Amino acid sequence: MRTSTPTTQGPGGSGRSGLPSLKLGSFGLAVIAALALITIWLGIYRIDAGHVGVVKRFGNVIDVADPGLHIKLPWADTVEEMEVRERAFNMTLEAASQDPLEIPIQVTVNWLVKREKVKELYIQFGSLDQFEKRIILPRLNDTVKGVTSAYTVNDLLRKRTEYRDRSMETFAKRMPDDVEITGFSVVNIGFPPEYTKAIRDKQVAREQAETEKFVLERQRLTSTQVTQSAEAQRDADKARADGRAYEIKVQGEAQAQAIRIMGEALAQNPLVVEYRKVEKWGGNFPTTFMGGDAGANTLWSMPGSGTPPATGGPPRAANAQPPRQ
Repeated sequence: MRTSTPTTQGPGGSGRSGLPSLKLGSFGLAVIAALALITIWLGIYRIDAGHVGVVKRFGNVIDVADPGLHIKLPWADTVEEMEVRERAFNMTLEAASQDPLEIPIQVTVNWLVKREKVKELYIQFGSLDQFEKRIILPRLNDTVKGVTSAYTVNDLLRKRTEYRDRSMETFAKRMPDDVEITGFSVVNIGFPPEYTKAIRDKQVAREQAETEKFVLERQRLTSTQVTQSAEAQRDADKARADGRAYEIKVQGEAQAQAIRIMGEALAQNPLVVEYRKVEKWGGNFPTTFMGGDAGANTLWSMPGSGTPPATGGPPRAANAQPPRQ
């Protein structure tokens, strides 16, 4: 049994099925439009500032794109961003000094990828994280340990800048030309507790020694001041004694000169002595006089003196004459 399909007669009398054909055309257009939009979406990519894009076609690096909006082949090209700004890599390790002592050291390396070397670096080492793990980490560890072994602990304290510069120079020589080392910082150098305690005790002893030295210096200064004061007093006393002796000497010489002159004058004028006697005599005769050799211990009172004579010897004559002046 055969079933006929209904047809629609057109103006020319020919029959066609219009509705199903209209539906298939709309769906196809929608699919094509969706595919076109997806293709356009997948074919556009953006690179942020401070980065570059490593364009790979079926896994092969073909180009390096700068920041901005770019177009690629959908389903064929892939883009991986790579930072070209300065990066910081931190690391803490144990290194032995020349003493030797195991010292924890924390360092930070600043580095960046050269723009013209991005393609070579990616092909050889991969992403930046892989580069840090494969290249920077082992070489930095070996460099810091090698440089640290040439310094004692005291040198690490006193020559920290030299130690940092030497470590940076040694590490930069071991890095590939694709990167540039822009900075090297020794963030921290740890020391064993025993060593820290020994340094503290040494510093305390040094401060005590400085204190004792200051006390001794102060005592020495005080003693010097006392000695200088005594010497100054001695010099002053000596100066006064010398001045007094000089004064006495001058006075003696003046007196001797005066006596000499007076003697010469008296020798030339003997009456001057008699004149001095008369000048000193007030015109009164003595009221008492002593006895002679036999009565040397007898004091006689002259008439009219009113003073009783002293006894103790034989009486003398009442008319005894008074001694001459």
